[in-house]
Amino acid sequence: MAMYFFTFRASPTSEAKEFQKAGGAYVNCWIDNASREEAEERASDLIFDYGWSVDSLEAEAVVTAEDYDEGDEDREFYQQALVDGEVLVFTTWPYGEGEPA
Repeated sequence: MAMYFFTFRASPTSEAKEFQKAGGAYVNCWIDNASREEAEERASDLIFDYGWSVDSLEAEAVVTAEDYDEGDEDREFYQQALVDGEVLVFTTWPYGEGEPA
């Protein structure tokens, strides 16, 4: 198994709890899977399950613990994904304001 890291740009659908507030989001995903394609599909499915639609894949990598410094918040997400098999982190921006700089 490998830990795949993806960053997607996503838009809320009317099913998203953030629909009235968020104009969009970057979604960082850590997915523990043997296949890159299956990991990307799982990440996309999870984003959809939260009521969001994937606009684009912005970044991807295979990551290990060595990619994160001690105290790095992303290291915590990576470690949690080792336990749970997957972690998603949504970074949203307000509706009508465009994406953050």
